[in-house]
This record gives sequence, structure tokens and C-alpha cells, in this order.
Amino acid sequence: MKQQSLRAQAEGLQSQLVTWRRELHAHPELSFEEHLTSAFVANVLDGLGGYQVTRNVAKTGVVAELRSGEGPLIALRADMDALPIEEKNTFAFRSQSEGRMHACGHDGHTSMLLGAAVILKSLFAGGKLRGGVRLLFQPAEEAADADGKSGAPYMLEEGALDGVDLALALHVNPAQPYGSLQLWSGAAMASVDTFEGALIGKGSHGGYPHLGVDPLWMLVPVLSALHGIVSRRVSPLETAVVTVGSVNGGSAPNIIPDEVALSGTMRTFDVQTREVLEAEVRRAFSLARELGGDFRLRITRESPALRNAPLANRLMQSALRALYPEAQETWAPFGMPGEDFAYIAEKVPAAMAFLGCATPDRVDRGLHTPIFDMDERCLPMGAALMADCARQALSGEFAVNEDKQSGVVFNA
Repeated sequence: MKQQSLRAQAEGLQSQLVTWRRELHAHPELSFEEHLTSAFVANVLDGLGGYQVTRNVAKTGVVAELRSGEGPLIALRADMDALPIEEKNTFAFRSQSEGRMHACGHDGHTSMLLGAAVILKSLFAGGKLRGGVRLLFQPAEEAADADGKSGAPYMLEEGALDGVDLALALHVNPAQPYGSLQLWSGAAMASVDTFEGALIGKGSHGGYPHLGVDPLWMLVPVLSALHGIVSRRVSPLETAVVTVGSVNGGSAPNIIPDEVALSGTMRTFDVQTREVLEAEVRRAFSLARELGGDFRLRITRESPALRNAPLANRLMQSALRALYPEAQETWAPFGMPGEDFAYIAEKVPAAMAFLGCATPDRVDRGLHTPIFDMDERCLPMGAALMADCARQALSGEFAVNEDKQSGVVFNA
């Protein structure tokens, strides 16, 4: 199948992709609770025939594989979970689950990969592909479980990446219009760590502050120290963020509380800077002891920084230029959000690209907002790109085993 006919096939799936996406959007499920979603995905794949479908991978994920002879094994990944956000959109397919919403586009990612599955089935039937494609429908990208693990580490532990030569993923980007793709090689998204702690004092009457140890008073220098980490404790040559996201304490104007709780996030691209941030957060909390109190602190390491492999990006770029020569191709880092696809990129050459999906109404519908939405024309584009990346690798047009260990950063 020539690439333009592949594009035409993807565009012919527009109605089906929209139907799938809207069904998933109306029934969002949180991390590790994607029971209906995974059943939906598995049923579609079973209906296509030919795929070896495995359910309950990484608790609630689905893996599907299609093979023909000897050759490379390409993994294509989509995440499936929603967010604990109350949707404010009013369209007919808005979330039917109170307090849950597909506000990060995972409904679109899942639909695109199902579309790629349809296209790849027909490509394999043509007899010109050698090797295999493994579709990873991953749960829990947004949140970790009680053991501190999100979906990707569990998938790796259960062998979902065994034998894979190269992995790819797409993420929708509401900051860019339909018909655009943003790529970057090297550090593209930040590592993510969270801290949850409390400043511990001694409660007392507000009229007798000298009889207690006021944790709200301790809060001021601790907050100052936390917000000064990046500007005064991290090299100006490094990129880092320390954000305090919540502060909770006290119950009445005349009561000094026993403690004040606070939490936040730390992000960076650099491994050594990640260690510095953790040490400095501990140092900031320890100021409570200098003021006569104490502290409690738990730091949870989440996903590492996403480092896109030049080789994987070249494959994505090749598919984009062949299928959509009119597309806007942008090379820039994605910024300081985190992505647990980073665990996959630590194991094999891999890349995630961002697909423009801004809605035509020009309303700012950013990720993780209650009005997030997408231009659904991006769905067949995403399906076509994923399918053609696999086609090029399995037809021999693109050598996926070249410079696997290359540390060269390739950007356009």
C-alpha cells in the first residue's frame, strides 16, 4: 500500500474514530480503574481478527500483537486513563461520570491506536511486512497506585516490551493547530517527583501564642526556602521547577494549630539536578526544627525525564513528510510536564511526538482543564502516522536497528 492510499484509508476511518473517541470520552475511568475502557479496546481488537490480544496487563491494560515472519518488533503505545476533573463542556458526549473527565486526550490516543490497528491489519494482509507490531493500551499514565507505580513500570515488569526494537507514542497538543507535529530529540519532558509533608508545632490559644509553637509562623521561612531552591540552589544552566501546590492548616481564627500540611512537585531534565532538588526540599523543611518545631516529609519518585531517541524521531519524521508534506513540523522540547512513557524510552529507542489538536473555535482548551477538547480531524492523522511508522520499519524502508546506542541529538 502506497503512503497516500494509507492516508486515504485513515481518513476513511474518520467517522469510526470519532465514534470510538466520543464513546470513550463519555465514559472516563481513572487510573487502574479502566475496566470498561479495556474491555471496549479488547472487543474492537477481537473483532478485527488476527491479533493476539492479552487482557489485564498492568492490572487493566491491553496488549495486542500481530506478526508475520522474522523482522523487527515495533511497539505503539496509547494511554487510556482519565482525570479527576468535573467536565464543564456541554456537548452531547460530555462525561457521564461525575468528577471524572478525559481532560488529557487519552480517549483520542486510544482511538488513534485502534485506527492504526485497523490499517495495520490490512497492511499485514498484503504480505509485504515482516516482523511484528505490538500495541500497548496502557492504564494509569496520570497517577500511581499505593506502591508508587503508574502503568508503564507494570507493563515493563510484565514483559510488554520484551523483544521490542523501537517504541513510539503520540500525544495530542491543544496549543498547536490540526496539521502540526512537534518533535524533539533528547530531554523532551521533565522527571516528576512529589513531596507531601507537614510542619509540626504545638497548638495553643490564639491569645497566648507564647505557650505554643506556631507551625504557621514556621511556614513563612519554609515556603521562602522552597521557592528559593531553583533560583539559589540550582545552577542557572539547568532547568528545574519546585512548585508548592497545597497548604492546609488551622480551623479557627483564635486557634494555633498543631501542624500545617503542604505538598508540591519537583521537575527537571537532569539526573543530578533531581538529586539536588530532593536534598534542598528536605533542607527547607528542616528549618522547622530551628524554630522549635519538627517536620514530617515524604518524597515520592515518579517518572524519569523523557528522552526521545533520534532514531525513533527520524522514523516519525519520515512518516510525517511522506503522508502529510503540507504539515507544520516543529522541533522544540515539550516543557516541564511529565510522562511515564519515559520508562519505556529508558529501555528501547523511543519517541513521543505531540500532534496538534487545537479546536477551530480558538478557545484555549488546555490539557488538564475542565473544557479540554480536540479537533477530531487529528484522529485519522494520528492513526496514519502510527501505522506508517510501523509499515516503514517492517517493510525494510527504515532500518530500526541502526545506531541504537547513539547519543547524538538529532533535531531538524
